[in-house]
Amino acid sequence: MDRSDFPDLKKLRTFDAAARLGSLVAAAQELRISQPAVTYLIGRLETEIGVRLLDRDPHGSHLNAKGRAFAGRARRFLDLLRTAVEDCVGRSSADRRLTAICDRMTQTQCRSMTALWRADDLRSAALQLRVNRQAIVKAVRSLETLMDVVLVEPTPAGPSLNAQGREFSRKLTLAAQEIAAGLQIIGSDRALGTHGLRVGALVLSPRLPLAEAIHACAGSDPRQSIEIVEGAYEELAVLLRSGSIDVIFGALRDPPPFADLTESRLYEDPYVIACRRGHPLTAHKRIKPQDLVGSEFIIATAGLRHDVLQRLLKEWKIAASPQIHTNWLPTITALLKSSDRLAILSQWHIDADGAHELQALPITEVPHDTRWVGLTTRASWWPTPFQDRFIEALSHGPNPSGQQQPTETTSFID
Repeated sequence: MDRSDFPDLKKLRTFDAAARLGSLVAAAQELRISQPAVTYLIGRLETEIGVRLLDRDPHGSHLNAKGRAFAGRARRFLDLLRTAVEDCVGRSSADRRLTAICDRMTQTQCRSMTALWRADDLRSAALQLRVNRQAIVKAVRSLETLMDVVLVEPTPAGPSLNAQGREFSRKLTLAAQEIAAGLQIIGSDRALGTHGLRVGALVLSPRLPLAEAIHACAGSDPRQSIEIVEGAYEELAVLLRSGSIDVIFGALRDPPPFADLTESRLYEDPYVIACRRGHPLTAHKRIKPQDLVGSEFIIATAGLRHDVLQRLLKEWKIAASPQIHTNWLPTITALLKSSDRLAILSQWHIDADGAHELQALPITEVPHDTRWVGLTTRASWWPTPFQDRFIEALSHGPNPSGQQQPTETTSFID
């Protein structure tokens, strides 16, 4: 199963009921279907994922180790699905109504919503699902009727998700990733081609501890692949909230700009004023504000380094006439090494300069709030064992999400 796909709701509900109740008979009674139907649906699920979840013997059926691991992810998927519905239709909705909506939702409806959200237009979504456009419209309209909400609005290019529809689709996508993670944990062939860990690295994040953690994580399971995406915080936060990456490593915002994100501190990494080695200002034992008068700073176009420099110039009453504006680190480094320009960089970047061509000016402290390097994750994130090994290698401490892991579902015997 691709991380962007959506699982079969009927089969997962059936497997979850059997695992949760500890009985195929009880599951049949709760779902109001026959026991042979329960057995058939779970068997179909096992066939599709290529992994046996139940061990069967003359005494009945019971969850094996992989079944227990997958059951935890299936339950979590259904819980997140229900939360997505509740947030969309309103938290004041009766529990019975929420249950009825979740029980009647279909894989086709959810796949149509998430495809339309990812593609951002009807034609591309139809091509992605290999169906005609009318099939997607029909599925989305039926979901609107079921939930009694408006999820799409007309545009010149055709029906498009409104704000509520986009948020609902984002949460559906995050829910579906629980099943993708479950397939990875149990070694299903359906998980082949997906990344076991996707890290968003901020431009100035310390690379050595990140590389060491990735080496340790990769060595623990050669079957798993790791994707590293570098970018600005604003870009990576969008990817994190959409489930396109699992974690952001780098400077924390403290607090994060979204309520559904959480941060964990690892260590301090203060900003410094960087220059080339041998810069005339490095001859000073201690830099005073007047020493910087006339210096040309390379200005970050946005982000924390931009704000820190503006604060420094304001507090030190320095009038700057910057000529170069860029956030691209290789350009900043090259400009510093080849001129007398100055720039705000992290202390780590100076320490990691293998050629020792950069150094920090002797300033007691650049005026800014304490800068922490750490991990940013979704508050609801439940790391897989593979992802946990990366976290442990990076932090040498507890899971940075600070969340208690869901307990495994116990085995059952009819």
